[in-house]
Amino acid sequence: MKHSKIASRLASHETDGGETPPEVRFVRVPSIAERKLGSEYVAPMRLDPRILDQMQATIRSLESKYVETLSAQVSMLQVLAEPACKGDREAHDRLYAIAHDVRGLAGTFGFAMTGRFADSLCRYLEQGGHGKHDSTVIRFHVDAIRDTLESPGTDVTISTETLDALEKLIAANRESMRAAG
Repeated sequence: MKHSKIASRLASHETDGGETPPEVRFVRVPSIAERKLGSEYVAPMRLDPRILDQMQATIRSLESKYVETLSAQVSMLQVLAEPACKGDREAHDRLYAIAHDVRGLAGTFGFAMTGRFADSLCRYLEQGGHGKHDSTVIRFHVDAIRDTLESPGTDVTISTETLDALEKLIAANRESMRAAG
């Protein structure tokens, strides 16, 4: 039975036997998300599956263009790494901006590990001032980003181990900077 028919029958107090039904109250139970996140939580809108299919088709059509863009960005990261490490503020800012862009888009176009390396580089650059970064850490990140582009079939385990090694290098670098004062 449709909701409108139920509502009209309830409004006229009819039941199947013609009797007056007991008083009906509707109680809205808050969702788990509302209980955890508060009453201000607004559930995300569901998208029509046709729109999702269209979005996926658009992403697929842009993938080949993105590979070209990503390649140019990686080349620029290689150019900017050394001057950024030597304190060139403009080079540092551009290096960060490019890494930030890669971190945000790479996964969308099938380069998840590239995005993870770029994320690690961004977090490293965010932690210190201009010229206060170890050039080895930056160069290793840029090389790892380049390698993910040049060797897309690399085993994820190897890439993950490389990422872990970079994180350890960053931690050791921070520790040596603290010790130096």
